[in-house]
Amino acid sequence: MQTILNKQILKPAALALSLFAATPALAQGMGQMPPAQVETVVAVKRQMAPQMDVSGTVISLHDSRIAAEVEGPLLWVADVGAAVKEGDVIARIDSRLLLIAERRAKANLKRLEADLAFREAEVKRFTELAAQNNASQARLDEALANREMTRQAMADARASLDRASGDVARTEIRAPFPGHVVQRLANKGEYMTTGKEVLRLVDTQNIEIAMPAPIAITPYLKTGEAVTVKSERGTFMQPIRTVVPVGDAISRMVEVRLSADAKDWVVSTPVMVSLPKGDKIEAVAVPRDAIIIKGGSAYLFKVGADGKAERVNADISATVGLWVALASGVEAGDQIIIRGGERLQPGQSLNPTPHTEQ
Repeated sequence: MQTILNKQILKPAALALSLFAATPALAQGMGQMPPAQVETVVAVKRQMAPQMDVSGTVISLHDSRIAAEVEGPLLWVADVGAAVKEGDVIARIDSRLLLIAERRAKANLKRLEADLAFREAEVKRFTELAAQNNASQARLDEALANREMTRQAMADARASLDRASGDVARTEIRAPFPGHVVQRLANKGEYMTTGKEVLRLVDTQNIEIAMPAPIAITPYLKTGEAVTVKSERGTFMQPIRTVVPVGDAISRMVEVRLSADAKDWVVSTPVMVSLPKGDKIEAVAVPRDAIIIKGGSAYLFKVGADGKAERVNADISATVGLWVALASGVEAGDQIIIRGGERLQPGQSLNPTPHTEQ
């Protein structure tokens, strides 16, 4: 019985000893991690400037509230969201009364044309009679004056007809520029008076990014220089179109405008713009994508002298566009890991390949 008990005790002990003997081999196998596949770029020296972030907005260069130019009931207005070209009809006003005014103007002009023909004949007749001493000069002068008054009345009638015809044409409200109808300010059946707003039309193709900036940084804002613009859709580089050279006396700010491509932006999108606030300095720079932010700290990996991953705390001194300037830890020419660094451990073997732009 004692022998059987001893065997039962020795079996677990023997198993434990065998596992203990195998542990170094298992540990050694687990420590031999395969080389990590990473992409690298070369740290370079660049001209960098300190930045400040300001809030901006995508705006349209043409954002108008289109108003009626004539009076009458509103018959039709374009739907919200409708895309229109320049010259397209976007609303119609009842033209019945204006057509009557146009016909009256035409009739008045015809009457004056007939009257002018009579006055021309009268002048001709009195001219011939005066030449034969059969009519007084006074009668001829009167005929000439009547003809001239008729001519002036005709000029006034033509102007009235042009206005009446123009009023009829203006019952069709046309788009002054291409864009989208974004708001109806009047509805079918409402009586429109001159100057009453009908709809809001926004040009969605000609856009810019506008933002206020402190007057103090205007010496560093150069027309044509690209700055970083960030939104929920991503990060873009947009050139400065202009800096308005007049500041606000209360806010001490000036307006800055950036050129923008309509295919990248929606009007009224909020953005954050990084503007230079100091002189450029030469610094070692790496792509912003190389920076890893985790656990409240920022760091990157570079390829060490032994070909293994070396972690470096990111001592960022400036950010310009897609580049980050580092004050220490990286030298120009170092191989910086830009892809695959999130899962690396310090000292891990690497299989690096040069990064290519997509």
